[in-house]
Amino acid sequence: MVRHHYTTTQLIAKEGWNHIVFTFMVFLLSYALSFFSWFFFFVLVVTIYIYRNPERIVEESDELTLLSPVDGTILKISKVDLKDGSEALCVVIRKSIWDVGILRAPIGMEIIEVKNRFGLFISSGSSLFSNLCERKTFTCKNKFTSFKIVVSAGRLSQSIVFFNKNAYKANERFGFLREGEVALLLPLDVRIKVSLNHSVKAGESVLGYLAYKDNHDKQ
Repeated sequence: MVRHHYTTTQLIAKEGWNHIVFTFMVFLLSYALSFFSWFFFFVLVVTIYIYRNPERIVEESDELTLLSPVDGTILKISKVDLKDGSEALCVVIRKSIWDVGILRAPIGMEIIEVKNRFGLFISSGSSLFSNLCERKTFTCKNKFTSFKIVVSAGRLSQSIVFFNKNAYKANERFGFLREGEVALLLPLDVRIKVSLNHSVKAGESVLGYLAYKDNHDKQ
């Protein structure tokens, strides 16, 4: 896992600055040599686009609202069995390289544990992706519930970047993924709003709502 200091709000994500400077220098060289300068200018524009870092306005601000943690398309909504014998509602979002790469907190949360699984950077469409890909699993909690965020890196991701912070507000930037999948493992009583193949935006689109639980109800 790559851990950086807390993110910035520039129009271009700092994770792409080195790539952009490199492609810009190559473009200048190609322009000076009159060697396919149009092609390298196109590469520069594409690189800037991949690392764009737009601001996002939350559709709903209720503290029970669950936002999308990443831009992409809803790939899966199902009930799954966890290793501890419990069950969870799994929502998987597939992110292409053309989607914004910034990861955002789906709800106000504290990160309790991070588990790393080192693996291969392979296509997210491969049948081997789930078993062999590079993956980071975050166990999170807030005052209402606990849940997991599973980030899997695809073929075009060199790494999975997370920022050096443990507590986040809803919609706050917490990492960067160039391409791959993000899965949320949620309590079964979460009310899901989206459906399969639904396009979502990180920190803006509402995935669903947590069930309200009064502490007095447990007594």
